[in-house]
Amino acid sequence: MKRRTILKTTAALLALAVAPAALAAEGYPDQAIEILIPFSAGGGNDQVARALAAELEDILGESVVPVQKTGAGGYVAAQALVTGEPDGYTLGHQSLGTLILGGLMKEQVVNALTDLRFVAQMALIQSAIAVKADSPYQTLDELLAAMKDEPGALAWGHTGRGGFHFVNGASLLAATGTEALDVPYSGSSNTVAALLGGEVDFALLSTSNYLGFEDEMRILAFAAEQGDDLVPDVKTVSELGIDMVTVATPSVITVHKDTPDEIVATLQSAIQEAVSRERYRTTLSGMGIAPVFADGDAIRAYLDANVDRWKELVDAAAETAG
Repeated sequence: MKRRTILKTTAALLALAVAPAALAAEGYPDQAIEILIPFSAGGGNDQVARALAAELEDILGESVVPVQKTGAGGYVAAQALVTGEPDGYTLGHQSLGTLILGGLMKEQVVNALTDLRFVAQMALIQSAIAVKADSPYQTLDELLAAMKDEPGALAWGHTGRGGFHFVNGASLLAATGTEALDVPYSGSSNTVAALLGGEVDFALLSTSNYLGFEDEMRILAFAAEQGDDLVPDVKTVSELGIDMVTVATPSVITVHKDTPDEIVATLQSAIQEAVSRERYRTTLSGMGIAPVFADGDAIRAYLDANVDRWKELVDAAAETAG
């Protein structure tokens, strides 16, 4: 009898302990949600976050407010997230490749792999190997052959050493035993201008940079694990027989690592529905960005499978640049 009383008391105490979290999850959300955006207003990543916010507001029935929180390659926003409350009312939008590479290059105020929880992916940006439309290189094989014939004679552009385009370009050269001069530019628009102006022979860019320049630029291949539905005829490097490590930069929503599972599940489900909506998909496709959903477990599996290889690439690229 005494044992049964103890068990009942213990069960009652446990119920009281979990009740607040359960009630919070049941009533979530019941106030405005903020999405911290670590990118300048008007850019592609900013527009992705705002398109998602509009859909989530409709799905969740509460205001979803985009808030610019720029600086340090996303780490200012990440720090604001991890020092806040784990209640699901402050979300972070991160360009995952940029964020992780930043942490691999040097120690940051936040360890993205342990201090954040990845809720879901809502878009995917990858690297494309592009040349001018009138370039003598019609295929990637022809470009690689030219680099092998004259090591270091060709130049290639990208958006900055340490960024995912740079890492993919360095990986391509390492995997194919070729050499070329890398030329960093400030931002994708400057990189496009340099390519079209003949300053570089090829460039690593995103599909979004290709839209509007279809008659002036040609994509030879995607330095990525998968193709892009926006340019369906272009193959990936692996499809062309090149064994190399690639870095994509999914757009993901993150939260404080201690956010309750029930709240994360609610957000994940809402994001999945948002990505499936025609308005959202049309908006992103119009920007040249692929609307691709993945859940938090898939994001974590992607990171676990690739982080060590990315670290090797970052270290090797840093030595080459130095």
